[in-house]
Amino acid sequence: MEKLEPIDFQKEIKDDRIDESLIPTKYPNLYIIFLGIITLLAVASTAILHSNEQEFILDRFVDISSYELSLFDTMVYVAYFIAGLVIGVLSDKFAKRKLFILIGSIGASIFFIFMTLTLNYALLLFFRFIQGCFSIMVWQMLITIILDVSTPKNRGKNMGIYGVFLAIGMGLGPMLGGFIAEAGVFVPYYVASGLMVIVLLLILFLKDPDTVKERSSLKESLLFIKDKPKIIIPSLFNFLDRLHMGIIIFALPLIIGQDVNEGGLGLDAKYRGIAFGIFALPFILLQYPFGRLSDKIGRYTPLIIGSCCYGIILSLLGYFGKSTYSILLIFLVLLGIFSGITSPPTLALIGDTIDNSKKHGVGMSVFTLFGNVGIAIGPSIAGLLLNHGYGLTFLVVGILELIFLTINILLIRFAFKEKIRPTHLSN
Repeated sequence: MEKLEPIDFQKEIKDDRIDESLIPTKYPNLYIIFLGIITLLAVASTAILHSNEQEFILDRFVDISSYELSLFDTMVYVAYFIAGLVIGVLSDKFAKRKLFILIGSIGASIFFIFMTLTLNYALLLFFRFIQGCFSIMVWQMLITIILDVSTPKNRGKNMGIYGVFLAIGMGLGPMLGGFIAEAGVFVPYYVASGLMVIVLLLILFLKDPDTVKERSSLKESLLFIKDKPKIIIPSLFNFLDRLHMGIIIFALPLIIGQDVNEGGLGLDAKYRGIAFGIFALPFILLQYPFGRLSDKIGRYTPLIIGSCCYGIILSLLGYFGKSTYSILLIFLVLLGIFSGITSPPTLALIGDTIDNSKKHGVGMSVFTLFGNVGIAIGPSIAGLLLNHGYGLTFLVVGILELIFLTINILLIRFAFKEKIRPTHLSN
């Protein structure tokens, strides 16, 4: 049997063609798919925990309020916020991507298990924070590698391919978690740990891209926003996306799982998992076509249209989505559609803004910094607003989406003096 050689990214990538000698197969784009598969496993390992948080926490820690429950998610997102920025700077400083993925996969697999071993809630939150620090190392470095090996002509397409696997991980994780949680409250955590072990094994076949051999100084990294202020545009879009995602991840299981007398639908973890899967399905299907479309028509048009529609639908979900499970699923499908429209151009816009590959790590860390702020405060906002009902909670989030969309449009037109037109032809 022929020995499988590690995938080597150190050869030249030209336009949207892929050198087939990079990999031992005749299929083009395989290295993006390989990175996507690893991302799927890494993202699913964290997403798999969302479906049974109520049982994992509320059945073990009595008298936990909805706000205290929200801290379980908030801690992992705070970890993303802190560690994501540091990792991006360090990965550029030392010109290493693979090293952080190796460290992250090992650490995350260990702390998934640690979270099942404590009955102290403060210690559980600490373990959750450390697990988040390790998890962000993995998927942030994976998406940074895709930026490293992409060009302006294929960046949207590559992000679309990557986005398919990202979306599958985000959707498959909670769906799988909802089913396997029936075998035991700790089983999703054991499976999450196992997925990170698989990530560790797969990453051994990966080499760092040659484009990051030139190291970026710490001072250069810290001055990145001053040098490339337009990074604020995709970063604000990411802030919006992660903010409402943090609220949906926290509030959706409550809407489905709470008793009817408490304003919920009274369904078990299996239905929570199905709901996340229904949300993810259109998000998955639209990644590639809208990634390619953004290469042709520009990033801003799908971003603005998709974000506007998303904000309107999100505003109505809290009032109408809790009436029946079927209506809730319809709203989730619509949200998945508009999220799928906006995700690939947002990711591609990062690369459009950065013209130096040795800054991809810090550029991605700035982008994820904004997103991690959004997703970190999302569950806490939901935990506070849910005392006033689901309707008000989602109305506030939907309005915030529209407000920040307006801010972004004003920045595009007046601060950066651009039209809503293709932006990947110039920086």
